[in-house]
Amino acid sequence: MFRGKSRAGRGRSPWDTVGTERRVLAVARTLTSATRVLDALTVFDGDRRVEVAFTLHEGSAFSPGAGRFLSEYGAPVIPWRDAARERFDLAVAATSNGALHRLRAPLVIMPHGAGHNRIVPSATGRRDVASGLAPRQLTRWGRPVPALIALSHPEQLERLRRSCPAAVGRAAVVGDPCFDRIVGSLPLREVYRSALGVAPGQRLTVVSSTWGPHSLFAAHVGSLGRWVADLPVDAHRVALVLHPNIWGRYGAPQIRTWLRDALEAGLALIPPEEGWRAALVAADDLIGDHGSVTYYGAALGRPVLLAAFGDAELDPASPLMALRAACPRLERTRPLHAQLGALHPPRLPGDILTHHGEAMANLASALYRTLRLTPPADPPAVPSVPAPVAEKRRVTALTVEGRAAGPGVELVRYPAAVRRDELEEPHLVVTAHETDRRLLNSAAVLVREDVLADPADWTAATLAARPGAALAAAALAGGHVRLHFRDGRVLRARGADPALCASAVYVATLFDRPADPVLHVRVGGRDIGVECAADAPP
Repeated sequence: MFRGKSRAGRGRSPWDTVGTERRVLAVARTLTSATRVLDALTVFDGDRRVEVAFTLHEGSAFSPGAGRFLSEYGAPVIPWRDAARERFDLAVAATSNGALHRLRAPLVIMPHGAGHNRIVPSATGRRDVASGLAPRQLTRWGRPVPALIALSHPEQLERLRRSCPAAVGRAAVVGDPCFDRIVGSLPLREVYRSALGVAPGQRLTVVSSTWGPHSLFAAHVGSLGRWVADLPVDAHRVALVLHPNIWGRYGAPQIRTWLRDALEAGLALIPPEEGWRAALVAADDLIGDHGSVTYYGAALGRPVLLAAFGDAELDPASPLMALRAACPRLERTRPLHAQLGALHPPRLPGDILTHHGEAMANLASALYRTLRLTPPADPPAVPSVPAPVAEKRRVTALTVEGRAAGPGVELVRYPAAVRRDELEEPHLVVTAHETDRRLLNSAAVLVREDVLADPADWTAATLAARPGAALAAAALAGGHVRLHFRDGRVLRARGADPALCASAVYVATLFDRPADPVLHVRVGGRDIGVECAADAPP
């Protein structure tokens, strides 16, 4: 264990390479608190006078997730017992739980969400005070433990004044660095949308759930597949953000098992470490609950549909209560696409989040003051959030409702992973990547999306192997598609992806719409032209 002195002039470890002047201890307890501490630490970027060490203060049921995160982040982690014995010039934590009084350093505490909202009697010992504002968490023998309680909003200061007067003198409103990063990332909206697979003309709905028995995930885990399947694939994408505590409690394999139908229907699953902020920037609307992600989305002006709300878990004085009053509730019996289409940005109090764009500078000033160091001449940057890296699966089966529309056809395409019985005479389009034999055997249209050496052989063999199919389509070089009908007709088409070309021409034959030379197709709110012609014999 390296045990160098903490401040310049007190000596250096023989193992040091860089001669720093101050040592900062970053305290993680859960994955959420670890990521918020990293936000704060960006104020030291580029300052070679400051060295940052990390420790994991275990004790939470969700501490293992923080440990894995720090390991993947590449941070050398000092065991908590050793960290509590060493001297540091500053300790930063985004939690007020645990034995933080044992640290031998001035302690700065920040919220790990959008302020202090949740009632957690097991942590606070009270049912009338939000976690993070309780005497049990902030004082020791009646004296405040933190050197600074960094608050994100003035209303938190007023609640702290009521709940823990002894700590008010240590509190300061600095703003919300997390929200500043979200707002600062708005110019990258199109980059994030592209990373999530949102095509031009599509709307992105972000579904967000906090953790616990009153959360969206608790109430609707069995409905997520239906929600995704209720939205036409050409007009909508859906991304899911789950609180890290859900991931920590159940693990990725279990979550994927529960979400199998939704993932097969095209759901983009955001990992717990990062990506949720970029998803909010990219979103057109949200389905959420009483969690911080929903709150931030509403503060960005995104329309919100509340699918759950844990009133009993919240401090009645929390600004999240304004969210409940401002947003409509999900109606289980009404089509989801109709409810999303009727949404408007919520009307929230004008001061729901303050100090916009100033939080990082305010926090830097406070941290350097605590370190007794002169801040760098340039104000700290507000880094944009990283582009999201979501788990996405290819949609390999589509239920398509087709109808005549003027001289052409109109298609509405839904994921086939979730059964739909209310559509009028739909047909099933299945790609060669589909692994469900039931869908393959039920398909009217079978599609090969990659270019083969001999597509004619594949279409003929497919029709022979699948007697229920009416059409086999194979991609050709140059963006063309070979369309082989069971009655022997062979066409060549282009103008859209193979599945869309095949489905459009199939519907045109059902409604006697001319496909030669150009079939007019309405899909996903846009009009396209599919060029068709008889395929020349090989």
